[in-house]
Amino acid sequence: MRRILTNFYLKRVVFYFLFILFFFGNKDVLTAQSISGRVFDANTRKPLPFANVFISNTTIGSTTDIHGNYIISGSTPQNFELAASFIGYYTKSTRIDIIDSIHINVDFELSPKINQLEEVELKARRDKKWERNLKRFEKVFLALPDDPFLKETTILNPWVLNFEQLKEGGRKYFLANAQEPILIENNSLGYQIEYHLQQFIEWRRGLHYSGLVKFQEMEEKKDIEAVRNSTFRGSLRYFIQLLIQNKIDTLEFEIYKVNPNLSASQRTNNFGYELGKSIKRIGRDSLYICELTENRIRIELPYRIEVHNLQMPWLSDYYEHINNSIFWLEAPRGFFIVDESGVLFDPSQLVRSGSVGRERLARFLPHDFEPSDDFGELVAVFDSTLVEKFKWNSLRERPHLSLNKAFYAPGEALWFSAQMLYQNPMKADSLSKVLYVDLYGKDFNLVCTEKFEIKNGHVSGVLEVPDNLTAGDYVLRAYTNWSRNYGEDGIFYLPVPVLPSDRLAVAPSIEDWVDTEGEIELSIDAKFTSNEWNTTAELILHLNEPDLDIRGGRINISILDADLNPAIGLNAPMAKSLDWLMESELGILFESPKYPIEFGISVKGYFSDRPKRPLSVPITIVKGKLEDYGVVNSDSSGYFWATGLSFTDSAMISIAALNKRRKAIGNVRLVPNSIPEVRHFFPKLDYQTKLNPITDLRYRYAELMEGDYFELDEFTITNTEILNSASDNYGYGNPDRVIGQDQLELWPELTLDRIISMNMPGGGMGRYNWGTETGSPLLIVDGARLFESPESGETVMEYLATILVSEVESIKVYTFSAPVFGMQGYAGVILVETKKGARGMDGSLVFDDSQFQKFTIRGFANVPEFLDFKKQDGLIFRQSAVYWNPKLEWAKDKTSIPISFEMSRQTKRLLIKVEGVSYDNDPISKIFYLDVKD
Repeated sequence: MRRILTNFYLKRVVFYFLFILFFFGNKDVLTAQSISGRVFDANTRKPLPFANVFISNTTIGSTTDIHGNYIISGSTPQNFELAASFIGYYTKSTRIDIIDSIHINVDFELSPKINQLEEVELKARRDKKWERNLKRFEKVFLALPDDPFLKETTILNPWVLNFEQLKEGGRKYFLANAQEPILIENNSLGYQIEYHLQQFIEWRRGLHYSGLVKFQEMEEKKDIEAVRNSTFRGSLRYFIQLLIQNKIDTLEFEIYKVNPNLSASQRTNNFGYELGKSIKRIGRDSLYICELTENRIRIELPYRIEVHNLQMPWLSDYYEHINNSIFWLEAPRGFFIVDESGVLFDPSQLVRSGSVGRERLARFLPHDFEPSDDFGELVAVFDSTLVEKFKWNSLRERPHLSLNKAFYAPGEALWFSAQMLYQNPMKADSLSKVLYVDLYGKDFNLVCTEKFEIKNGHVSGVLEVPDNLTAGDYVLRAYTNWSRNYGEDGIFYLPVPVLPSDRLAVAPSIEDWVDTEGEIELSIDAKFTSNEWNTTAELILHLNEPDLDIRGGRINISILDADLNPAIGLNAPMAKSLDWLMESELGILFESPKYPIEFGISVKGYFSDRPKRPLSVPITIVKGKLEDYGVVNSDSSGYFWATGLSFTDSAMISIAALNKRRKAIGNVRLVPNSIPEVRHFFPKLDYQTKLNPITDLRYRYAELMEGDYFELDEFTITNTEILNSASDNYGYGNPDRVIGQDQLELWPELTLDRIISMNMPGGGMGRYNWGTETGSPLLIVDGARLFESPESGETVMEYLATILVSEVESIKVYTFSAPVFGMQGYAGVILVETKKGARGMDGSLVFDDSQFQKFTIRGFANVPEFLDFKKQDGLIFRQSAVYWNPKLEWAKDKTSIPISFEMSRQTKRLLIKVEGVSYDNDPISKIFYLDVKD
């Protein structure tokens, strides 16, 4: 029996989303009605002939005659959304509730769109960024990637769509809008769909989109009746319809009440074991269902339910040996309201996950659809061969490296900037925080390797080109531990020529670098002032986005002596790396991930003990004098793995397996990190060499590290002492979830362990920790940490069970941002602020390391700032690299960036290389040449 880890997504495919589709109307209460009216221009009052008037989410509609008149007759729903649309005008709708009337009149005044032609032309440009966003939109809006309906559903006019990405309050959003109705052809169900998109927002935890929908039968339909029937039978609407009609067949559906006191981390994947513990079988009679008014039914749902559709085959991705679909329903307000056909009046009243959480536009049926009596067999809602592939594809990541130069000499510093690329940017915060960078030669021998910390998807780093390195062609390789699961796809390669100090590399062309491919315009203003010794440069870099809708982004800038760097075009520009986002979907190479996600420096090893003693034990890992710590469980072979440590250079790590008397048992042996095998070497780069006018290399890497040229970033450990106040979350930044007074005051009699379980998806903390036992989350109460240990006898959840909600001011949960807490935050963090602010635990603990084995562990590489000559007196010698800044950012209020530095008077011409990416994924690759003149 396997344990289900804290991460709710580990053994099941779960999609949380919210559809707001104005679901009014149903098939069971169709009545004979007549609706008529006129459609005219709101400004001129002239009639609009051939305008469309339709009942949203149905196939019922009409068009206006030459006088703008329309009539809809026949069977219509009692409650519906009536809409009118016309090319070049804004669509308008109105809610209709028919009670007794046989005929109603509805007129529409449509407003014309101003400058519509210019807007559509602007959005018709198909650049690579737009194509990437379209691909992403289709997989969310139309159907999930493993749904066979996706390849049968096509957007016919994608050019009407416009996309943007925003970041607000630490949360990333992906938005879409359309200037005209989206025309969709669904060959699977035989409908042509006109979708009037009103809102589309995707974020990390969910999705919301709304719009008016017009269905039309396709002219050529082949064998679609069975597919439509099967789709209806697998829908949420069908289940609710049976529920309110009291027709639930126990041979088709089973309903279970979910125990709110047990989180997902406390559940197993053994259905028989969980029955009666985490879930309890209930019948339809356990749900209170009442009719409010005619065609309005209220269903009370005060708890979460788990529903098994016994007739729908499914992968056993949640319970072992359970091969039918499972979904979960939860009403945030404790109830939801539907009509007699099972259509929700307000879809926000019901949160859905599991199999019904997969429903997208490609599986929508019009509300006037009537299935035949013989449903037939259910058709698969997923392609089993693609499920695993697409599951892992969204977690692909890959770095792009930018170098300050195109070639180097032995003993020189190789400065670089790394930008992480993500197939799904919404998951970026939960992916790797460690980047590995290797330098190797033609003989495949590793020259050097370092680890660098990834901060907000970015790395600033430096490597030393060894003094004794033989000149020749070398390759820089960058990857994360997680990206190794995808083979070569997750590894970035960049050729690096190393030349003798008396030679320069000459490239034949730099055409790929001269102009930026994206939409960002760059320009530079320059002023130079020389004295008898040196030259001072004062530059201003201007970034302009033509549409003036500035999002901002991150760039790196390298300024070189142009006469000493004639080969800058050898580096690969950002635009080529961004093409990776357009490549075909890819799964991992293994049945399950072999290389876990690293949230910091990792430790792995084996625990061994005397024969017949268990090898699966808690392993306590402590950094220094309790600056950071964690407890992980070894598996049945004694293997353990932990991540989340954060330090530079090296640190002393103490590790032990302790018994209840706090005495060490057995022995611990650490295992070094493996390095990916070098499988190929890049062909020789196309460059020539010429004589270097400077024969003596100044400012070698070793000399700079020993001297005063660098201004080092201050590095302070604050793990053991909380200096900040609750008002700024004790210095830990913004949480991923806040449970405030508005929610807490609803449950004053509950304890905090129950509140946490109720407010997290599946009761879990939501961390991506595949293949590892995460232990308990870190608990901080009023600024002090609870130091849980195996022998303490009190777990985090047990401690939370001692605190009443009435005592608490707020609860803040860190999941994706938990790495700021080090290894202790590996399983997530719960920060509690009580009303009295005096319940904090004793933080003044003394660490006794007498029972622990000691190991020296290599941490992140120490990365100083680039050399700064402003603080140096006297003559500055001429050098190849003049200035380097890997982490410049621009924003709406910062489009002009000042840059100043000092350099040798011998430098007469500058080469300025700017590279980066906007927050909208516009690549930036630009080169400037400036003559140095006073």
